[in-house]
Amino acid sequence: MGHARRSLALAAALALSAGLGASAQTDRAARETQVVRVVRKVSPSVVYVSCQQRVQNPFAGSFWDLFGEDPGSPRDQENSLGSGVLVSSEGLVLTNEHVILGGSKIKVTLNSGKTYPASVVGTAPEMDLALLKLEGEGPFPAADLGRSDDLMIGETVVAVGNPFGLSNTVTVGVLSAVGRTVASGDRSFSDFLQTDAPINPGNSGGPLCNILGQVIGINTAIIRNAQGIGFAIPIDRARRAMEQLRAYGKIRPVWLGVLALDPSDAYRHRNGDRNGAVVARTYPFAYPQDDLREGDYLTEMDGKPLDGAGDFNARLAVLPDGTAVDLRGLRDGKPLRTRLTARLMPERLTENMAWVLLGLKVRPDRGALAVSEVRRGSPAAQAGLRPGDAVLAVGDQGVSTTQDFLAKARVSLGATGLSLSVGRGPWTYYVTLNLIGE
Repeated sequence: MGHARRSLALAAALALSAGLGASAQTDRAARETQVVRVVRKVSPSVVYVSCQQRVQNPFAGSFWDLFGEDPGSPRDQENSLGSGVLVSSEGLVLTNEHVILGGSKIKVTLNSGKTYPASVVGTAPEMDLALLKLEGEGPFPAADLGRSDDLMIGETVVAVGNPFGLSNTVTVGVLSAVGRTVASGDRSFSDFLQTDAPINPGNSGGPLCNILGQVIGINTAIIRNAQGIGFAIPIDRARRAMEQLRAYGKIRPVWLGVLALDPSDAYRHRNGDRNGAVVARTYPFAYPQDDLREGDYLTEMDGKPLDGAGDFNARLAVLPDGTAVDLRGLRDGKPLRTRLTARLMPERLTENMAWVLLGLKVRPDRGALAVSEVRRGSPAAQAGLRPGDAVLAVGDQGVSTTQDFLAKARVSLGATGLSLSVGRGPWTYYVTLNLIGE
């Protein structure tokens, strides 16, 4: 009899346990939201990025020389820097450029716990993007890349960050805005996605996903201590940058043969307080066209309003060579409409371009580079350059040959000025060539 009661009790316990297990499973299934499924889908492709940086010990001085070691000497220190996302099964990782800036010996740790050394394929500082390559055998769990040209304001987004960091790994919010221009230090970034999902340093470089688990942006924590505001680089821009970095190791920008600048308040007011970009200079010697003129006010590109010069350049950055671009705007207060073809910006100036744009010619001279001729009234002449001056550097990059100079001076096609380091006799001067006049 006792044995029968024990058997009945055991059966009842087993039935209760089975019932509780089934109930728990049912409860778990009921709690499995779409956000949970997004996180489960994308997490294997989210990685932790760390690298070593050279740091200076503040305790330095000649006293330590007595012991044969100066603790103030630079040494390597590992920093836990941020996140990234695997974008190919071969081990390509997209992350923020600021995550790896100034670092070496990059390590990437997968969600599985495996760690791989990684090398830098290329960086795009103007977009705050970097492409890394894992040094290991794949295949690796790549994320599903979506699109950012059909986003809806208010749709749910999920930011997934560093799976081994101390900060939150997942934040949820809505897409608040697109096409945002954001300033960070001395840099300005355009065409960002804005979300109320917090993007902190632990999330920086990781994916921003839609509710289907598709990556629609690369998170970037460029504004510290932002409250309720996060930003991400649209995946269409990131994909275009990834393709170029993979193929060339750098961004090869396209252009329309013009330099666009933000309008002054007075200029905007004269044109009905519309947002847009002013054509500050044209370059017919590098991009033959007469559709746009200096002073034209561009207000739309491909049917969408332009927020400013940063927006103009950001949209060009995602276009392949040969793309037709529709532009609308105003010329002397009258409607303007034209179509131009986006072309790769020259890799370097030709000697004729340098003469027309800068107003100087250079030649090798005893292992250095010397000014051989200056055009009257040119930016070079206005800066005081004269034949015989030694050209030592363009910006902060040294030059010693004509080809070096022409390659580095190419940045003048997209700038309002060009800085030169010039030697004259025993003295060195720093001058800036004004490229757009008064």
